[in-house]
Amino acid sequence: MRYNVLGNYGLGTPYDGGTTMKVATYIRVSTTFEEQDSSLINQEEGLVDYIKKNNWLLFDTYSERQSSFKKRKEFTRLVKDAKDKKFEVILVKSLSRFGRSIGELNTIIPELVNKGIRFVAISEQIDTQQSDWQTRLAMFSMIHQMFSQTTSDYIRLAERARASRGEFTGSFPPYGYEKKNKKLIPATNDTPEIVRRIFSTYQEGILGMQAIANQLNEEGIPTPAQIQGRNNGSMYWCQSSIDYILTNPVYTGDLVAQKEQAVTLGSSQRKTKAPSEQIVIPDNHPAIISREQFQMTQSLIQRRSHNKVSGLPNLFTHLLFCADCGAGMHCVKRSYGKTHYMCGKSKLRGKDYCKRHSIHEVTLLNLIQADIHQLMNEHVNKASLVSELQKKSRTRERKLSKEVAALQQNIDVIKKRMQTATNKWLDEQISTEHYHEILEPLNKEKTLTEEKLLHINRDNKDSEGKQPLLSDIVKLISLETLDRELLLMLVKRIDVRDDGKVLITYNFRI
Repeated sequence: MRYNVLGNYGLGTPYDGGTTMKVATYIRVSTTFEEQDSSLINQEEGLVDYIKKNNWLLFDTYSERQSSFKKRKEFTRLVKDAKDKKFEVILVKSLSRFGRSIGELNTIIPELVNKGIRFVAISEQIDTQQSDWQTRLAMFSMIHQMFSQTTSDYIRLAERARASRGEFTGSFPPYGYEKKNKKLIPATNDTPEIVRRIFSTYQEGILGMQAIANQLNEEGIPTPAQIQGRNNGSMYWCQSSIDYILTNPVYTGDLVAQKEQAVTLGSSQRKTKAPSEQIVIPDNHPAIISREQFQMTQSLIQRRSHNKVSGLPNLFTHLLFCADCGAGMHCVKRSYGKTHYMCGKSKLRGKDYCKRHSIHEVTLLNLIQADIHQLMNEHVNKASLVSELQKKSRTRERKLSKEVAALQQNIDVIKKRMQTATNKWLDEQISTEHYHEILEPLNKEKTLTEEKLLHINRDNKDSEGKQPLLSDIVKLISLETLDRELLLMLVKRIDVRDDGKVLITYNFRI
């Protein structure tokens, strides 16, 4: 049969009409290496021959070079067109070209069949019009997954061996470095100096991470993604990019590799490896900053980590917040005028993000002192106040204890379920696919629960020593001057509205 030719290998309508069966072909190679061009051509030629033998019509060829299942744009277009009934058959050379994940293969193909789409894989002789297609699909998808897992394990072992030799195995060198002879060296551009500037600026204590990012954006400094040439990289510096640089020991000359891996084969979720499984090689490459400066920075980050608020150190740090956006209020001290506070987001990013919410420090002090005088004027019984505080403290402790116990119990239950699934998998009672389907959501739930428990314990620890002693509370009623220590005893939170109204949340009721 003779065909109208479309492109090099595509087929148009047969000269003599042919059949009306419209076919979509899908071809893929997993890398962009030029030597794999022949693989694309070979796949397409084989599919064209198959179409000719069956007197079918070629609707379109969906072709791409991509290994990640979730990033395949042509595959996504193929599935969408199939669901829109633009063709009747999907033809592939091999099931492995369509996908190697058991979950996706055994989900997407039956879904397409239910939509009336016929699926044909030539190498595995899978044709969804045949009665045994589901059995063959399950068998070959398992084989391809096992091959994928083995390949992944080999690659991981090879990367670990390379890292152990001090070679950099990441996709992109860290900002400020470039790779030469498989190892990191300081880049020959301005980026090493930008790294030093970021560390020095943060250590000055005036600007926080977001403020440093804004400064770099205003100066038009290229971002790490732009320097690395990432296609979908951000054009703007942000807090996370500054944080990554400030906390990365690579700048002291240490190589830290194999820090995380995929939760399961093909999963986009990553899990951090135990320190014992990571590879750390001190003084592996030239340092950009000293160890002393790095350690000093980590200490400073730790001190700022609780209720992060940028700006100058002040009386109301970690107590004063914008009522609209929730950002911490920044202290503004000048040689003239009164000390005042303004919304941190407005100060750092401008009025388009939030209004100023400006308020003078003396106004806040007067408000709090007025509340204290109200207590005095109403002749509040000190014994009653002490009793109330004791009652609230006990209630809080019971509530906290119950919450911690519930979270710990949930973690124990999750661990038991994970162990049960592991035992069943080792005893071959469930498949590897089913095992990973059980494990992935449990692992995610366990991580989230552990993080919540960690935050509760940390917040509880941070609050220790800040709760007022009963004797101190009694003395507060007669004090006229408020310092930082007394404010932390009295005040839990202050929210400032744009109209100047202030909501003060105390550690006790007035």
